[in-house]
Amino acid sequence: MEYKTGASLVDDETFGHFVLFLINDMGEDPRHAPGIVDQALAYFGTVAVHDGLPLMPSDAVDRGIHCVYLHTRDAAALFDRIAGRFLHHNPHPERGARPAGSLIHTKSAMRDAGFVVEDKYWAHVEGGVSQCDSDDGRPY
Repeated sequence: MEYKTGASLVDDETFGHFVLFLINDMGEDPRHAPGIVDQALAYFGTVAVHDGLPLMPSDAVDRGIHCVYLHTRDAAALFDRIAGRFLHHNPHPERGARPAGSLIHTKSAMRDAGFVVEDKYWAHVEGGVSQCDSDDGRPY
């Protein structure tokens, strides 16, 4: 199987805009911002086709996810194209960060969906797994 990047889900201009926003407005290291955005987009691409247990991003990838959500027009267009609906954001602050083992399921689902997984952005280095999980398809 040939794996695709998350960046392949958007045009170069949109990808660049997300990366610059992550650097300039969210304080991300310029060396890591492109990879974080790529993995966030791959995560969305996986959520769009995944049918199963909720998927959970790492803390690093969650920053990229928030970056995309802040660009509401771009996010809505992307989600409509890849999922046929808006992919809602599901924070669960009452849970706090979850163990890094929770990422194994998400990374496996991403590979099954045909995406490249950059393990360094999924490592248990920055506090664990985000408190957020994937859209469960419920109408809001």
